[in-house]
Amino acid sequence: MKRKYLLLFILLFFVHTLFSQDKVRVFLDSVYSYSVGGYKKFNIILPKDYFKTDERYKVIFLLHGFGGDHTDWINRTGLVQYLSNYSFVVVTPEADNGWYTNSPIMKNRNYEDYIIKELIPYVEKRYRVISTKHGRVIAGLSMGGYGAVKFAMKYPHLFYCAGSFSGAFRWPSLIERNRGLLNQSLREAFGERRTEQWDKNDVLVLADSVNSTTLPYLYISCGKDDPLEGLLDSNRKLVEKLQKRGAMFEYHEMPGEHNWIFWDLEINNFLKKLSEYKLIK
Repeated sequence: MKRKYLLLFILLFFVHTLFSQDKVRVFLDSVYSYSVGGYKKFNIILPKDYFKTDERYKVIFLLHGFGGDHTDWINRTGLVQYLSNYSFVVVTPEADNGWYTNSPIMKNRNYEDYIIKELIPYVEKRYRVISTKHGRVIAGLSMGGYGAVKFAMKYPHLFYCAGSFSGAFRWPSLIERNRGLLNQSLREAFGERRTEQWDKNDVLVLADSVNSTTLPYLYISCGKDDPLEGLLDSNRKLVEKLQKRGAMFEYHEMPGEHNWIFWDLEINNFLKKLSEYKLIK
């Protein structure tokens, strides 16, 4: 009798293991960052055939917004479900409210270095992803949308595509006018007054000198009903500058606000776009 139950258990375990390998899988990992002085968590989502092949996959680094963390994209959108239709590895890092920028005044707040110099190399060493420009994508919402576009402009050799959903590109005006937690995070990330640090991290300044021949393809979207003052206008200004530079991009302005309904829709749209060959330069 015991042997019968043992065989049944082994059979059920085998079936469960076989079935689970046909699903997109989410793992929690972490990397020690000298740039921010501690371990930083990230979720990594592996395609359903990851453990069945030796293939290397394109990887999307998906950035969270202000007040968010590494769990937002997984818990608040249908991302995992959408990925069942594709063969992408997706990384959702934890970056606090650091604006994906190296602070000029705060110790251990070098979030740009963390993403570019520590997280990306760690992921490429530990997981089977394509470790060239044509295998990397970076995208994000709000603060993360800003970070993604900035990284695309500052490190065009690292990514073939970048996506921004409700990108928060207007932060210089917020530093000059606002107070509170948001303003404090901005001052810590960029400094209290306009200096070279501002210009080196302001995408509306960087856009005036980007090289359109090397710039990654940009997917930019913003809800036309976004209630945050100046956000929609800053997206429009960025698009105007990209047009003047002859950059390759697409811009989507549609009904929607600054919320997860819009971002859930857009990450699904973005994945569909990435699956189309025409996006690859």
